[in-house]
Amino acid sequence: MKIKRDFTLITVCLFAIALRGQDNLLAHYGFDDIREERKIVEMVRGETFVPKEVFAYVKEELSGKEYDLNGKYYKVVKGVNGNAALLDGYTAYIEIDGEDNDNIPVVKDEFTIETWIALGAYPKNYCPLFSHRRDVADGYYKGYSLEIDALGRPSLFVATRGRNAIAMSDKTIPLNKWTHIAATYSKEMGLSLYVDGVKMASEKPMEAFQPADTDVTTLLIGKSRSETRPFGTIRPEGTERSFTFFDGIIDELKLHKVALDEKTIAKAFKKDKTIEAPELPERILPSGPKSPKIFRAVNTSLKYYEGWDAPWAIDKSADIVVQFDEADCKFVFWHGTSYIPNWVTENNFWFNNGFNEGWNNHGSCEPMSDKKSKYSTVKIVESTPARVVVQWRYALVDVVGTFAFEDPTTGWGDWTNETFTIYPDMVGVREDKLLSNAPHAAHEWQESIMVMGPGQSPEDVLEYAALSLANDKGETETYSWEHETPPFLPPSPKSPTIQIVNTKSEYKPFSILRPQDDPKIDVYAGEIRRDVSVFPWWNHWPVAPRPTDGRYAQFSDRASHASLSHWLWNAYKSTDRSLTKVMLNGLTNKPIEELQSLAKSWSNPAKIVFGTAGNKGHYVTEERAYHIEVGDAYNDLSFALKGTNETPIENPAFVVKNWGEGNPIISINGSPQSMGKDLRYGFVDSLESRDLILWIRLKDTKDVSIKLEHKKAN
Repeated sequence: MKIKRDFTLITVCLFAIALRGQDNLLAHYGFDDIREERKIVEMVRGETFVPKEVFAYVKEELSGKEYDLNGKYYKVVKGVNGNAALLDGYTAYIEIDGEDNDNIPVVKDEFTIETWIALGAYPKNYCPLFSHRRDVADGYYKGYSLEIDALGRPSLFVATRGRNAIAMSDKTIPLNKWTHIAATYSKEMGLSLYVDGVKMASEKPMEAFQPADTDVTTLLIGKSRSETRPFGTIRPEGTERSFTFFDGIIDELKLHKVALDEKTIAKAFKKDKTIEAPELPERILPSGPKSPKIFRAVNTSLKYYEGWDAPWAIDKSADIVVQFDEADCKFVFWHGTSYIPNWVTENNFWFNNGFNEGWNNHGSCEPMSDKKSKYSTVKIVESTPARVVVQWRYALVDVVGTFAFEDPTTGWGDWTNETFTIYPDMVGVREDKLLSNAPHAAHEWQESIMVMGPGQSPEDVLEYAALSLANDKGETETYSWEHETPPFLPPSPKSPTIQIVNTKSEYKPFSILRPQDDPKIDVYAGEIRRDVSVFPWWNHWPVAPRPTDGRYAQFSDRASHASLSHWLWNAYKSTDRSLTKVMLNGLTNKPIEELQSLAKSWSNPAKIVFGTAGNKGHYVTEERAYHIEVGDAYNDLSFALKGTNETPIENPAFVVKNWGEGNPIISINGSPQSMGKDLRYGFVDSLESRDLILWIRLKDTKDVSIKLEHKKAN
C-alpha cells in the first residue's frame, strides 16, 4: 500500500507542476479563429478619415474578449496546437487598448511570456511579439516587451529606473520552422530568455521593474510601437521612418503572472513540439507559366504571394510578359520591380540593365524609388510573330515622390520613355529617351543588376567569374569576385563593347554598345561586405514597399538585388529637352566571342540596295531593322543586303511601310521560303497604313537578295 500511496503522491506533484503555469495564466491567445464582420461605413461628403469596411478580431481565451486584428492580410493556418494566425509582415497586427481596466493584464513583480512562431522573413528592425511598454520617446522607461530584431534574435526588454534591461539571444532563429520562445522576469532571478526550451540569455538588473500604465499604453502584437529606419540603412537622408511588422505565423501566445522555471519551459516546448512545416506561403519571383512555345507579348497580372499582393490596388492586365518559343526564357515588366524590365533565364534568374537615375537631397531619383509604381507604366506597342515592341514610361522620383530637376514653374521634372524592340532570337534593342529640363546634366543610364528571390544570394545565381568583356577587335577578358573585387576600371580589353553576365544558367544576359558611341565600363566597387557576400547586396528593392533608398541585405530572407557594373556611353540623339541612348541586350547561350557578328550587324549594318524603282530604305538602329518605303502599295519589292566581314548580316528585320493587305510571297537568293521558325512576319496598323514586319534567321558575310511579292487573290 505504501508503494501505491507514494506513486499517487508523485503523480499529483507532477500534475501540480504541469498545471502551475496554467493556473497562473493572465492571458492566452490561441489564434484558433479570426472572426470577421463587414460594415458599410456611413460617411458624409467632405469627411477626410480613411473608411474601413472589414473588421477582424482575435479572442483572448481566458476572458473571452475579442481584440482588433488590423491589416490588409491575415489568415488562419494550422498551428502547433489547433490553429494559428499568419500575419503579412506589412500591415497586420493586434492592438489592445486600455479603455476597459480589464483589457490589459497587469504584471508587477514577475511574469513569463511564451509563444510559438514561424518566421517568413526577419523584421526590418525590432518587432514586438508581445509588448506593453511606454515608448522611450515619451520620456519614460516603463513596461516590458518580447521582440525579434532584424538579425532574427529574440530579446526581452524590461524597464527599470531610467533604462531598459535586456536579455538577448546571440543566435538567429531559423526561417520557415516552428520555434518556441519564452521570456521570464522576477526580482530575484532577473531576466531570462529561452529558445526551444534552452536558456539563451539572462540579465540581472540593479533596479526594480517599472510597469507600464494600462490606461495610456496599448498592448501590441506584431507591430513596432514607433517608426524607425530599417536596420542596415545605408543612406538615412533617403530613407523615411516606418513601422515594423511581424512576417510569419504566431501561435499559443501566453502571459503568466509568475516566472516559470527552466524545467517547466522545457516541458512546454516538448509538449507542442512539431516537425511539420509551417503553412508559410511560397515566395518565388513571378515570371508566368512555362512558355507555350509562342513568341509574343502578353498582358497579365503576376502574383507574388497573398500577403504581399493584398495592399496593391491593381486588377487585370497590370504587367507584361514577353515569351519566347525556342527557350523557356522571358522578358518581364512586373509592378513588383516598379516595371523595371528583367530578362529571366530558363531557371528563373532575373537580370536587368537598370534605368535612368538622377539625384536630389533625398538621394536617388529613379524608378527603383517608386515603391508603389505611381509614376511607372508599360504598354504593348506591337506583338506579331516577327517582333514585339514594349514601351516603358517612368519618372525620376525619390522615395517620397519628388522629381529630379523639377521645374518650379511647371512642376515637371525628369521622365523617361524606354522602348524595347524584341525579336524571336531573344535579342532586343533598348531605346532610352530621357525627357528633362537639363538632359545633359549628370545622370546614370545603365547598371547591371541581378534580382534574387527569397532563398537566393548573389552567390547562388552568379559565378564568381561573373563578368566577361569583349571589344570589336575580338579581345576578351573575364573578371572574378572570388578573392577580391575586380578593378573599378577594368584594364582589358581596351574599349569594350560587349558584356556577358555569367549567371548559373544556360542562357546568360548580355549587352552590346556601338563603338561609335565611345563606350566605357566600370565595376560596381562600393558597399561591399565580403563577410556577407563578395558582391554588393541590398534588399531595399524589389518588392520593398517602404520609402527606403538603401538597405544592406543581411540574409536571403527577402527579395534582393546585386550590381556588377555600369556602362557609360555617348548619346545617339539629343535635343534641348531630350537625350537618347541605345543598346543591344538580351539572353544568349553562346560564348562571348560569337557575339561579334551580332554586334557588327547592328553597329555597322550591311548596306541595302534596291532592285526595283521607286523604293527606298535605311537602317534604323533603335529598332535593329531596315525601314523600307515602297513607291506604291501592292507592288512587288526586291532588294539586296551587301554583307561583308565588317558589315555582316545576322537575323535581319524589315519594316515595309504601306505594304497593304495580303500575305507576302518571300524568296531569298531566288529560293522560295515558307513561314516558320526561320522566317516570320506580321502586320502593324497605323493611322496612315498597314506595315509588314519581317524577321529572317540568316547569318552571312556575302550579298543576300530578297524578293517580296503580294500573294495574288484567288
